[in-house]
Amino acid sequence: MDSASAKGNLCSDTGKPCNPCLDAAKACNLNDTCKKQRTALMATCSPAAPIQQAHEPCNRKRCHRGLRQFFDRVQTEFSYPLLFCSCRDKACAERRRQTIMPACSYEEKTKPNCLELRRTCRSDPLC
Repeated sequence: MDSASAKGNLCSDTGKPCNPCLDAAKACNLNDTCKKQRTALMATCSPAAPIQQAHEPCNRKRCHRGLRQFFDRVQTEFSYPLLFCSCRDKACAERRRQTIMPACSYEEKTKPNCLELRRTCRSDPLC
């Protein structure tokens, strides 16, 4: 583990409960590039993005592009602690998941019905 990753696991204030994910988010917000790119990522992957149509909750391809841009443009000193922070409770884990893996990046627009799933599975030799 490099020193930047190790720093993400330390508490900034030893008098308070340790939350490395919150510390990583705070560090990102204090860095102009990280804050700007994280804000852009959230706007791109948000279901309420104005560019998106009302019937389409999000654009997965655009969200994936936003995720790639975030990790390409933000220094690893800030992106790795966000990506690899450890959580001790569900609230922390959910915050990390929403920050780094927004629902838009993996949810399908429409849920396939059982016949579609069956057909897809039968056409895949590994299924």
